[in-house]
Amino acid sequence: MLTIYHLANSRSERMIWLALELGLGYELVRFERDPATRRAPEEMKEIHPLGKSPVIRDGDMTLIESGAIVEYLATKYGAGTLAPQPEDDDYARYLQWLHYAEGSAMFQLILDMFMSGELGGDAHEMSPRIREGWLQTLDHLDGELATRPWFAGDRFTAADVMMGYPLVIANGRGQLEGREFVKAYVKRIVERPAYIEAQRIACG
Repeated sequence: MLTIYHLANSRSERMIWLALELGLGYELVRFERDPATRRAPEEMKEIHPLGKSPVIRDGDMTLIESGAIVEYLATKYGAGTLAPQPEDDDYARYLQWLHYAEGSAMFQLILDMFMSGELGGDAHEMSPRIREGWLQTLDHLDGELATRPWFAGDRFTAADVMMGYPLVIANGRGQLEGREFVKAYVKRIVERPAYIEAQRIACG
């Protein structure tokens, strides 16, 4: 049985969404953030020594890291539906965007939020430069999506589960104005039935 350890307002929303896209049965173990620190509760350290999320357990195996979990679930349980095969033309592009989400996009997004003071404290003097880099990334992504509806190609894949998350956040921050291809992409994401249901479950 697959177990998803879900921390409120975290990347673990993706795991619920992916499980629904794949039609997987799962047990959800929910954790709330500490109201004072907004950090994960100490109980999560019983699952992951650093108390981080997301975490899944599949049988006797525990797995951390968003990209690794999404790639594992899509490959093991997707039967080729959400993960292209190595011989497919869109396989390399799929892998690129699957890992770009955390390796580049989420890093820049969180840095922008932190340096601007959005996550607490005062804005840093480097905030405008960080913001410029993040907006350039959004311009790049807009150009990518001008050529195809989904990041890997003509069909929705697990790479979109990864990439959709930071772009939905960027949309909520008003950063997609004038970036019509990314904006249309986010609209396609948030209208997916599995995404809608995942949000309902994640928000409890």
